[in-house]
Amino acid sequence: MVSVRLGSVLAAAGDLVLPRSCAGCDRPGAAVCTGCRRALCDLAVPTPGPVAPRPVPEGWPGCHATLRYEGVAARLARAFKDEDRRDLGDVLARLLADAVRRAAQQGGPGGVLVVPVPSSPAAIRRRGDQPMLQLAGRAVHLLGPGAAVEAGLRVRRGTADQAGLDRAARLANLDRAMTVRRPRRVHGRRIVLVDDVLTSGATLTEGRRALLEAGAARVDLAVAMVTPRRSPTSGLPFRSRAD
Repeated sequence: MVSVRLGSVLAAAGDLVLPRSCAGCDRPGAAVCTGCRRALCDLAVPTPGPVAPRPVPEGWPGCHATLRYEGVAARLARAFKDEDRRDLGDVLARLLADAVRRAAQQGGPGGVLVVPVPSSPAAIRRRGDQPMLQLAGRAVHLLGPGAAVEAGLRVRRGTADQAGLDRAARLANLDRAMTVRRPRRVHGRRIVLVDDVLTSGATLTEGRRALLEAGAARVDLAVAMVTPRRSPTSGLPFRSRAD
């Protein structure tokens, strides 16, 4: 059932640009070949409801996600952000839009402001652009009327690369590291804060804190993918609701 739901999302991405090769398997042709699109369907999260990493961050509101970050999905996400494969934007935006739509429904009817997590100044210099801002903009275009994108957050101090840090180090690294650019633009608004991948939840937790302190009425969370965390239990450590 989940594969059918995700399949309908990915089917809309049929008109893909023809770049050098498939970013998932290097096969010449479409940005994501037919075989890799099928593999993405198999990576759908096991529930359409909100998920949480383990351990669950304090005050975690739940986060909507579309795929598990592994296999082909992980290769596409890395290629988009760090290998200059911006031709993958349409596919990833559809995955993100699916999660944003479900997150927005939690707050009832009405418009939402989609705010991407900010890139650090060092990352912007290294990449030359802001991939999450691009992805959020494409997702909003797919969502249609009632959704708008706002680059509402910025990193106000130096932070280390989150990759390789454990959960405690990630939280300490980002503690009060973000601030809202224009508080009046988020004050009283319903917001969906978005990122490409949910790992420990530290980045989304910090962004949500900053937005709520700036007066946002509500901040829900959505990502294209969620990372399976190491756990002594069998199966994926996802939960259908926040603890």
